[in-house]
Amino acid sequence: MINKLSNCAEDLTQWSKTHCNKIQADIERCRKQLSQSRTAQGIQDEIHFDNLRQKLNHLLVQEDMYWRQRAKTHWYRDGDLNTKNFHVAATSRKKVNKILSLESDEGIRTTNDVGMRAIAKNYFEELFEGHQSVRSPVINFLNEVIVDEDNAQLTAPFCKEESKEAMFSMQPDKCPGPDGFNPGFYQHFWSVCSDDIFNECCLWMNDGQFPPSLNSTNIALIPKGTDQKNMKDWRPIALCNVLYKLLSKVLANRLKKILHKCIADS
Repeated sequence: MINKLSNCAEDLTQWSKTHCNKIQADIERCRKQLSQSRTAQGIQDEIHFDNLRQKLNHLLVQEDMYWRQRAKTHWYRDGDLNTKNFHVAATSRKKVNKILSLESDEGIRTTNDVGMRAIAKNYFEELFEGHQSVRSPVINFLNEVIVDEDNAQLTAPFCKEESKEAMFSMQPDKCPGPDGFNPGFYQHFWSVCSDDIFNECCLWMNDGQFPPSLNSTNIALIPKGTDQKNMKDWRPIALCNVLYKLLSKVLANRLKKILHKCIADS
């Protein structure tokens, strides 16, 4: 499954280089052809005009989807095309998210890429560094609240409907993980790939192991406040692969059913 996705991602990357960047040119070409066809007469000319109009509508929808994804405006749902708005939002978003300088812990300001990468690397190494701890003193104070019936429900064989529910609960155009696929890709092709996804996920969860690449994560930085000086002014978020999030959601949905027993009321 992982190898198939990797091959598909490479093919889509090559396809995007020759197709995605030419949408605007195709739109302009189609508009010129439409303008020339307006004065033509005859049944064949009318059919040609309708075909051009349908082609233009299709290209406009493609352009709208492209800029909507780049803008990440999840409040937009349906209605008229608003590509200009998404274009402005995407441009503004890019400016805000760009890191121009960083200050080290010593207060030294750096503007070059090498220095900023070193500051970010040191920050995350310290942030995510493992620390020795002992769990038993905490666990020994916890009361057992999960009965055999609950445990049987938690460990019951997985069904395909659980995977579908988890997959379609995700926002379609959320940022993809390292594999390059967002939830919308899997949702669109669910009828094609659902069996492979379900079988592989069951295998991974039953064995308690999954391919290391599945847990690969991109770290994105979201600006906090209006002025960012050091790494503490950027909030890190993890962009996980969709299949990893699918596994997490399937397990989380099962835990929701008994979670009220594990958390005491205040």
